[in-house]
Amino acid sequence: MCGISGIYNLDGSKVSKEVLMTFNDSMTHRGPDDFGIHLLDKETLGLAQRRLSILDLSPQGHQPMSYEDGRFVITYNGEIFNFQDIKDSLIAKGHAFYTNSDTEVILVAYLEWGPLCLKKFNGMWAFAIWDNLNKELFLARDRFGIKPLYYKNDINKRFVFASETRAFKYLKDFNREIDEIKLHHNMIDPYALEGLGHTIYKDIFQLLPGHYMIVKRNENVSQRRWWSIDDCHPDVPKTFDQQAEKFYELFRDACRLRLVSDVPIATALSGGLDSTAVYSTVFDILKTESLGRVNKDAQRAFTATFKGLPNDERAYAQKAAEYTGGPIEFLESSDYELAARIERDTKLADFINVSPISSIASVYEGMKKNGITVSLDGHGVDEMLYGYRDMVYGLYNDALWNGGLKEAKSYGDVLAELYHPNHKMDFVSKSQIQLSDKAKRESGLKYKFKKIIGKTVPNDIYLPIDLPVLSDKPYDFSLKSVDQRMVYYEFFQHTLPTLLRNFDRAGMMNSIEIRMPFMDWRLVAYVFSLPVASKIGNGFTKLILREAMKGKMDESLRSRTFKVGIGSPIEYWMNGPLKDWTLDNTSDASIKLRLENEFKSGKVSTQLVREAWQAINLQLISG
Repeated sequence: MCGISGIYNLDGSKVSKEVLMTFNDSMTHRGPDDFGIHLLDKETLGLAQRRLSILDLSPQGHQPMSYEDGRFVITYNGEIFNFQDIKDSLIAKGHAFYTNSDTEVILVAYLEWGPLCLKKFNGMWAFAIWDNLNKELFLARDRFGIKPLYYKNDINKRFVFASETRAFKYLKDFNREIDEIKLHHNMIDPYALEGLGHTIYKDIFQLLPGHYMIVKRNENVSQRRWWSIDDCHPDVPKTFDQQAEKFYELFRDACRLRLVSDVPIATALSGGLDSTAVYSTVFDILKTESLGRVNKDAQRAFTATFKGLPNDERAYAQKAAEYTGGPIEFLESSDYELAARIERDTKLADFINVSPISSIASVYEGMKKNGITVSLDGHGVDEMLYGYRDMVYGLYNDALWNGGLKEAKSYGDVLAELYHPNHKMDFVSKSQIQLSDKAKRESGLKYKFKKIIGKTVPNDIYLPIDLPVLSDKPYDFSLKSVDQRMVYYEFFQHTLPTLLRNFDRAGMMNSIEIRMPFMDWRLVAYVFSLPVASKIGNGFTKLILREAMKGKMDESLRSRTFKVGIGSPIEYWMNGPLKDWTLDNTSDASIKLRLENEFKSGKVSTQLVREAWQAINLQLISG
């Protein structure tokens, strides 16, 4: 796990080693253990890396790494979890290896299979390989974009890439500027840009998930899709019990693969269903299986707590730990130097977010202080198994107008369980009226006629925004049913890409690698092949996961429905310990005046908190 960067002067001029060093060292937090620079192709190309040592801690794991007498040189960020199996198959083909790293496996696989090697990898990655024979730079990113790769392409002049947008602030001869159109989209919807490969900065783009690109002098650079969810058609058992059994088999193996490490591992445990499933499964694997290259001390859990606040999940995390009997560390949230931490974390994150990243960053900061380098997290489940209340509300609303009464009631039952107990009955009362009205509509002749000619109310909330398309084969989910379109959209284009970015920054700013068993591509492909009825129903979201974990984790957590989340309590902060800081750091005169007026009346509203934070957020990263 690392920070990578590169400068390729396509006009034939030499790369300055000092310029590349400055560019690369802006990401020291991503790799504090080692660094390397390699000038190639008559010094017109420079590859660099900051290393966080995970596999093969020896100097042999140093990057950039070369192979076949220097023909191939790689700078790489990520982990290929099945590298040992690939290595064995390459040895059988006659290839030699000189390190114990997965980096060398990528190089040899590329030599053997070219770009097709990507389909053999199970992991998370962003890397660049220079081929000195063909004089081309090959860049690739994992299927879901777990690891980042940003680039700037000055056609026929210079191509530059890095693991973070922040690095471009330190790039000589480039004035990084905010793109006002993209900023506007981001302010309206903080999840709008990431899945499309855009950033809020002019001329800085992302290599999209599941894509690669080849950079060569005097040739156009374009992104080419190498993996698509639409090409995956795994076998799905017929019965729900069999489906759950296969789900657990895939999930357990995904956890097992992600335990391979030469450094200490722990679990970021919230006490919710997803992270508890990871923690409980990892604990059982370590207790019952004989494993090879695995850190045996991987049973520890770390939980962020917010004493007295609604998002404190200490009690739930404690239950998860009591079930396994494993050790748990509670990381107490503190108002001490809160403003300074938010400013530091926001500048390092370098994006506009709905709230400060500091709460999630504090978990990984606490891990690092306790000697941990790798965290196992539960990300990816909500987006593919209807885990968010807004998703279920969308299903419920569509069923009210376009589905049957039984379907609408089923989704309504699930939705009711996602509300806080104090608000549940309000929704139930509202739903009863809506369902009664639906029953009356369905009995009317006019409604029956509309059902024949088409949907009663259009339901297409997933409209594209007007930005250049970067992929040669962009995803198009418009022809899928509403229930399918929702999970495809949230997982591949909207919410999840942004959350992956957030957690990458939160972990790496503290030199912590985050591994996500639910993001194993085999498991994802399987889940997207399941019928909707296996994902949501009987009063529950994430139905298949709950069934798969029956008898394998604390029962109260397995059946827990109300979701809290680990977002920063920005509303509490701005109305409490950050009140003065908020006023002092709000440069927008209109927002500041509204803040002063609402502070006088007692409390700043949720909407104004969001506006004030976005303004401060933008100010911090623009400096």
